[in-house]
Amino acid sequence: MLAAGIAAVIGSFIPWAKVTAPILGSMSLSGTDGKDGWIVVVLGLVVAAYGGLSLRRQSVPIVAPIFAGLAALALFGIGVWKIVDLQATEAQMRESMSGEDDPLGIGKAISAAAQVSVGAGLWLVTLAGLLGAAATALVMLSRYRAAAS
Repeated sequence: MLAAGIAAVIGSFIPWAKVTAPILGSMSLSGTDGKDGWIVVVLGLVVAAYGGLSLRRQSVPIVAPIFAGLAALALFGIGVWKIVDLQATEAQMRESMSGEDDPLGIGKAISAAAQVSVGAGLWLVTLAGLLGAAATALVMLSRYRAAAS
């Protein structure tokens, strides 16, 4: 959980998307270029804090693993949502550039040459959310079994 939280925080600062287009060149966008990246930082810190407390074997409130699990699930959800949104935006861009109001086909040629790719940061956030949720579930399950024994 600690590693997943730290990975999510790091992932919000590295590129989430890269856009390459003729004439314009390349441009990378990280999560912290918008508000979603800062939300990811806070959620990642929640997961990391619970992971750190669990490693130190400190007593934590009963709701702490629930909050950490929900934060990890939110990280995963944000990652999937942003990946799908990025791919939909690329398709919409290509469609709008090669419409009927492009008699010479210049827009179609530019849209074919333009590339939008999902960055490593967004993949890292998504994976961190998935692994953080799984780790939180395992910790909760092991504590439940220990309490039942």
